[in-house]
Amino acid sequence: MKIIYSLFVWIIFGLMTAFLTVCGMPFVIIGKNPFFMLARLWSKISSKLFLVRYEVEGLEKIEPDKNYVFMGNHQSYVDIFSMISIIDKDFLFMAKRELFSIPFFGYAIKHMGLIPIDRGESRESLKSLFDAAKKIQEGYSVLLFPEGTRSEDGVMLPFKRGAFTLAVRTGQQIIPFVIDGSYKVMKKGAFIINPFRKVRIRFLDPVSPEGVKDREMLDIIRARMEDAQKELGSIGAGK
Repeated sequence: MKIIYSLFVWIIFGLMTAFLTVCGMPFVIIGKNPFFMLARLWSKISSKLFLVRYEVEGLEKIEPDKNYVFMGNHQSYVDIFSMISIIDKDFLFMAKRELFSIPFFGYAIKHMGLIPIDRGESRESLKSLFDAAKKIQEGYSVLLFPEGTRSEDGVMLPFKRGAFTLAVRTGQQIIPFVIDGSYKVMKKGAFIINPFRKVRIRFLDPVSPEGVKDREMLDIIRARMEDAQKELGSIGAGK
């Protein structure tokens, strides 16, 4: 049954993504950009399709008139539409460059202003950080997964330093968050979707980067996230 359900969900998911992208194209042509609004609709429908149950804490810590660098752990592709549907604020991701080649989806994320990152070349990765810094200066919030990829079993992977270099140099407040359970909905590299799973998300207190070096900030954020992950009943936070 899970195979049939998963096949159904992926077909509807693909058709919905294509439909919403096509709906947004004419507005781009006339100089409007509806893709933030469409992304939120896409995310809420996706959450229903995947039958995800959310338990969210700490949203009150996000002030609507402020911009932030959101940083959290990454367990599944489910995290993407989960965060867009939960955070009531326009923000940008840094997404791996290959995603921009996906038909319809790549067009949509390009016009949302998402920042492509090439993990294989350090010079290109550095350029992506500069692009993200520019977006922050233009008044956008940015969401980063400092692990750089999804965890296969929910254990936090080592953090990459670049995300913290970006946050420290822009001076933007960081809001750490912890996701627990999304890997149980859909594991890395898996086709099968496990419905009716609970995904717990906790937003932590904002952290100011003022006067803190990027390596120190990495240690501070990691320690807070590990503590929160343990409190949420996770399997534990690996180094």
